[in-house]
Amino acid sequence: MKRKLTHVRIALATLLAAMSLQAQAQSNITRLIVPFAAGGGTDNLARALSQRLQADLGETVIVENRPGAGGNLALDYVAAAPPDGKVLVVTTNSLVINPLVDPRVKFNAKKSFTPVALLAHSPVLIVGRTNLPFRDISGLITYAKSNPGRLTYGSCGSGSIHQVAAEQLKAVAGIDIVHVPYKGCGPAMVDLAGGQIDLSFNSLTSVASYQQAKRVEILAVTNAVKSAQLPNVATVASAGLTDYSFDGWYAVLAPAGTPDAVVKRINESLNKGLADVSVKKILAAGFLEPLGGAPAALAERITKESAYYAPIIKTANIKLD
Repeated sequence: MKRKLTHVRIALATLLAAMSLQAQAQSNITRLIVPFAAGGGTDNLARALSQRLQADLGETVIVENRPGAGGNLALDYVAAAPPDGKVLVVTTNSLVINPLVDPRVKFNAKKSFTPVALLAHSPVLIVGRTNLPFRDISGLITYAKSNPGRLTYGSCGSGSIHQVAAEQLKAVAGIDIVHVPYKGCGPAMVDLAGGQIDLSFNSLTSVASYQQAKRVEILAVTNAVKSAQLPNVATVASAGLTDYSFDGWYAVLAPAGTPDAVVKRINESLNKGLADVSVKKILAAGFLEPLGGAPAALAERITKESAYYAPIIKTANIKLD
């Protein structure tokens, strides 16, 4: 009997030791959850910064793609994760927009997460086919006012920042252009270059190759200020629409309740990464401009954009596909 008890104790001790080692190994892993498929701008940004995080934090950093429902599956997952800094999400403006366009969304942009850091941004562009009778934003507005309902614009999808930007332009400029939603930015650009639609509100990443081949015309950037990557392209605000501003951004967030010390440590590491020459090259190749800064800057942006987007989405009755 004593021999059996000894064997049981040894077995239990071995099991507990194994469980302890497994728990320790898991505690040394940080996961960056990406709400979109591998190979996109968000994924590339996460992978570029994961190496810097790994070196600074002294632990394994894994990029994990969880696409689906316009990013909502990943955001729901992170919102429900333990607030220990081991599960983070690399996300975009969809964090703010999705709850406003889809009542089924479970997370709250301001309450379900702890802001960690802004990463980068890239302008939303207004582009047109090359044979339009205008070449800039002022010409677009003038033509659209004289020809209501004649122009069509493609977005990257219903409920995207691209549609929100377009519907706000319609409202503040007093024009009527017809929305044609696409399942992604790429398909919209294919049809624009092919002449099936007149305009597209799209990302620089998707527009760049078409613009370089002179298959489309960039009419304006939707940012409040000119883009460093497109210094010769006017802003929408330059046409007199001074309160108009849309900016595509990327950021890291943690579950709500994550300790300040943990957030500070990750924020400092991300800012170091954004200043790294090799990371800057990756950002430039993806047409992204680094941002960085304190968590408070991200919190302020989320609050401001939630208030800015909400009435636009309600008035235009924008809904997720």
